[in-house]
Amino acid sequence: MASPDKRDLLGACMWAGATVAAVAVSDSTLLRAVLGLPMALLISGHVVLRAIGVRTTSLSEHLAYSIGASLAVTIVGGFVLNAISALAPLGWAFWYLAVAIAARLLPARGNDVSPARAWLGPLRIQPWQAAAVALAMLVATGAYALAIHDQAADRQFRYTEFWMLPPAKGDPGQLVVGVHSAEAQAGTYDLEITLDGKPFAVFRSLTIAPGDTWVRKVSVPILATQQQAEARLYRPADNKLYRRVSALVPEAEAR
Repeated sequence: MASPDKRDLLGACMWAGATVAAVAVSDSTLLRAVLGLPMALLISGHVVLRAIGVRTTSLSEHLAYSIGASLAVTIVGGFVLNAISALAPLGWAFWYLAVAIAARLLPARGNDVSPARAWLGPLRIQPWQAAAVALAMLVATGAYALAIHDQAADRQFRYTEFWMLPPAKGDPGQLVVGVHSAEAQAGTYDLEITLDGKPFAVFRSLTIAPGDTWVRKVSVPILATQQQAEARLYRPADNKLYRRVSALVPEAEAR
């Protein structure tokens, strides 16, 4: 029996390898999209169909099956990459490369020739086939757009840390107030401190760069009764309360 024609699978491996190289050496969104989207939406499904021996009788039918199989490959890849903490562009590129190589190395299952040789007649697209392709493309595009939106809106590592420490035993009468910025850009803040609800200290226009920390010791009187100290952090741009912390100032020790 003649050896199976796997030139299309070899081409898929080369395409996947080019995708890995592009993701590894370039940050170009256009280049990644040009190489990655066909791999994610069509090529990966095609190689899976070839590997398991699914026969199709027309180009339109093969396109519909390939897009559906590609979505399945992507869903499985999401679980696998999440399990190994590799949900990143390079991780996805290697995932599709692994799928293409596996399909190339697996023994043929009834496919002695490339599917392209069986499509000698004119292209005939049935309405349900066109609808299936359109729906698959819509789902994939919507999922990609949603992922991009969530990534842009994710501010998990962009925050301003604000704290106040009560007077220590070895340093009575000294409140410690601090601000640490992990924002994406420098921010300007106003800081107000009150004792038992009365204004006590104000710091205006504190400009803190990303990664910087501002710390200040504030001397407070030690009274016979315990006091409630509160610090409020504002952003002058909108004058809205951004952070608020509090601490107790203990009373003076009896002698």
